[in-house]
Amino acid sequence: MRTAEERLALLHRRADLLEKKKELVLLKALGGVSGGLAVCLLALFALFGQGGHGIASSGYAATSLLSEHAGGYVLAALIAFALGVVVTVLIMRYKGRDKQDKE
Repeated sequence: MRTAEERLALLHRRADLLEKKKELVLLKALGGVSGGLAVCLLALFALFGQGGHGIASSGYAATSLLSEHAGGYVLAALIAFALGVVVTVLIMRYKGRDKQDKE
């Protein structure tokens, strides 16, 4: 027969193992999403990058975004910024929850 302390230690080890598995699944999912977004970003560049107006031909880099052919770059920048904000918020929430669990 196991003592109450041994059962409690076993229970804590199983809980830690389940927590690590959950974190691993989340990490794999975020990696897959990041890879998919990278492929979508490359596809957007390939789709909208056909214009003849480039940054090198302009005296100012910001004025090149006013061209009618730069829509894909603006769209990609907006999507990248929004996803960066979402990922940052998720990481901050996850770290905050992790700190609360430790206390």
